[in-house]
Amino acid sequence: MNTAKHINREESIRSSTSHNLNTLPATTYRWLKLNQLQLEIPDWDSKHSYHKEFLKNGDYDINEQNTQDIVLKKMDASLLLPNHIKASLAKKMEYGVSKEVIEECERSYNSGVFVQVGKEKTILNPIRIDYALDQDNPQVTDFNLIYAEANSKLTIIMDYSNSDNSETIHKGATQIIAKEGSEVTLVKIQRMNDKSHHFDSIFSTVDYNATVNYIQVELGSKNSVTNYKSILNEAGKADLASIYFGDGKRTIDLNYLMEHKGRRSISNIQTKGALKDTAVKTFRGTIDFQLGASKSEGAEEEYVILLDKKVKSNAIPLLLCSEDDVKGHHAASAGKVDKEKLFYMMSRGFCKEEALKMIVEASFLPTIEKIADHELRSIIQKEIHRRLMNEKL
Repeated sequence: MNTAKHINREESIRSSTSHNLNTLPATTYRWLKLNQLQLEIPDWDSKHSYHKEFLKNGDYDINEQNTQDIVLKKMDASLLLPNHIKASLAKKMEYGVSKEVIEECERSYNSGVFVQVGKEKTILNPIRIDYALDQDNPQVTDFNLIYAEANSKLTIIMDYSNSDNSETIHKGATQIIAKEGSEVTLVKIQRMNDKSHHFDSIFSTVDYNATVNYIQVELGSKNSVTNYKSILNEAGKADLASIYFGDGKRTIDLNYLMEHKGRRSISNIQTKGALKDTAVKTFRGTIDFQLGASKSEGAEEEYVILLDKKVKSNAIPLLLCSEDDVKGHHAASAGKVDKEKLFYMMSRGFCKEEALKMIVEASFLPTIEKIADHELRSIIQKEIHRRLMNEKL
């Protein structure tokens, strides 16, 4: 019985469908072929279950225990959402790596969480959600809904990894609703193996004086395609800090969109990466000042270290503006490691690989230190070390 299941799975891996992913909100020169990513996605059975426990903190329900400040439940079709949250979800927003992937996540999820934090409540300990994919759990399709009531505060950490060397796939959709004065910090860490595929989408709505912080760490997968979109209402703030490391034949595709709708809204995108071997990376970052977003500010910057001659680094930083009296800044740069700096470190007794490792880690460290979990910080640093030093699992 198990053998038949594995045979069917291998058959599904061999077939795939071409998709257009991470389309830019405003097209640029077609000859660049960077307005979107065209990629073959393996056709997997959407009915695959994920059997492992992924919610490390357990379930909490404010309706069952008045001493709790949070509702934390596994996403389930029978889950009854409060009416005011349903109303917030009534307006469907376009987001994600593609319409097809989002529809699959919202319709056929096999995991995910619903989180609701009460008004003026602060959750001190981060909520940990860990997925470890393997041969018997080859697919995670998670749909997550995070609802922060007025003046609340919480941190959620999601970690995606493999516990064996099987080919696996992750498709995810996360929606964040940050009400007035709230602060939500979402950390996503992806360190899946080199055979696997990762397609992740995050959408946030940031209300008056609220803040959404997103920290992204991309260290694995054969194909890593991620999409973040934030709607910023008046005085809302969105801060995005991401790092990526591409090695082997890896494809990394990042698409970030900060959509300023309200006055005095603020956005910031800071991305740092490193590429080696024949890895290919595309960064699409867009700051969109819409009509009504006067006195808003947006900034984006990407910097990538090129460790080999055959890597390919594409960057499209965009500024769109339909409003006066706004401030927008964008920059993207790519460069090899400074030879003088490398020589200096090697003259102090470090081998070339160790010197490169220290330079890359120094670039990544400010983002890693934002993660409020010592264990995961250590895991991330060890994974970067392993890939830089070409160590096998």
